[in-house]
Amino acid sequence: MAHRTPPSQGKVTITVDEYSSNPTQAFTHYNINESRFQPPHVHMVEPIPYDTPKPSGHTRFVCVSDTHSRTDGIQMPYGDILLHTGDFTELGLPSEVKKFNDWLGKVTLLHCSRGE
Repeated sequence: MAHRTPPSQGKVTITVDEYSSNPTQAFTHYNINESRFQPPHVHMVEPIPYDTPKPSGHTRFVCVSDTHSRTDGIQMPYGDILLHTGDFTELGLPSEVKKFNDWLGKVTLLHCSRGE
């Protein structure tokens, strides 16, 4: 985390947040001690239902995480950008990587066939 100080005489000073080296302490400070769920520079937005038509000029992100080789039952909403974070395999086996890659190919094919 960093904070940006307004420019003075053409220079910008970026200071490192005091909690940058300790994520647990940062979580405690920002979420518990200050009774908020995000640092002050994060702006929360209300999610819209996955089947709501996308307004023109907008980008729809689809976010999933920690699928651990269990992608068979996932019904993916349509979107422009897929973000997968966390673990996508259970044990890191080559067969699990191939299965995940095949799943990604199917997800991409579905979106391309829809013209998304």
